[in-house]
Amino acid sequence: MNDAHIYCTPEQLEQEFRAVLELHRRYYDMFRISRYWMRLSLHDPENTAKYVQNPEAWRQSEEAIRRVMDSMDIEYEEAMGEAAFYGPKVDFQIRNVVGREETASTNQLDFAVPERFGLTYIGPDGEMHTPYCIHRAPLGTHERFLAFLMEHFKGAFPTWMAPVQVRVIPVHVENFGEYAESLAKALREDLFRAEADLGPDSLNKKIRQAATAKIPNVLVVGGKEQETASVTWRRFGIQDQRSIPFAELKAVLTRMRQQRIMDNFPDVELPQA
Repeated sequence: MNDAHIYCTPEQLEQEFRAVLELHRRYYDMFRISRYWMRLSLHDPENTAKYVQNPEAWRQSEEAIRRVMDSMDIEYEEAMGEAAFYGPKVDFQIRNVVGREETASTNQLDFAVPERFGLTYIGPDGEMHTPYCIHRAPLGTHERFLAFLMEHFKGAFPTWMAPVQVRVIPVHVENFGEYAESLAKALREDLFRAEADLGPDSLNKKIRQAATAKIPNVLVVGGKEQETASVTWRRFGIQDQRSIPFAELKAVLTRMRQQRIMDNFPDVELPQA
């Protein structure tokens, strides 16, 4: 899904590198990250201590990446001295909340390490050849990428990513707390991260606390909901609420999770049960 090493022949190199760049852009589009730019990180031929000394391999690999990016109509900046010691790379650059530029993810071309490891394959000519290696990490370091997403979403995650996906709030704990907990339990049995708020605070305060915690789905239950096996469904950031049978809601949430629906954006249409 994320980290991988792709070994390929020189003839396969540009196609494979392009496929990895497309995978990067697919993830960024899915998460709606648009304020980023690509940097072609090149070696510095004067810095002999930092980089593998193979001028022809550097020339070929850097030109190959340029051809791929130009063929994809990608706008990019070139940065000398930012390559890995074993080859050039494409870095996806963003600015964090304090304005500092950081690398979110990277696509690296490695012409040196396969040779050092003695990796070979038999080519069509019957001879032994050394492959290229592509170091792929479209989500970068998971912890760092998650930090970028926290900033990007301002803490409001889609249902499939949220630490708490559903909070059930009874109108009155003594009368409807058991029903609220039964719904939360049913969701947990289907591996949803769900909880029932059975604390002493007022209904309005509990709803306010759920909104402050940016929980994507809040289910309010009372007498009518208990009688009809339904819930009143409130979504974070959406003013409207609606009454829906619990079984139908559960089916909708399941599809939102399976399809990784980005329901933290108000213009995204939710699936039907």
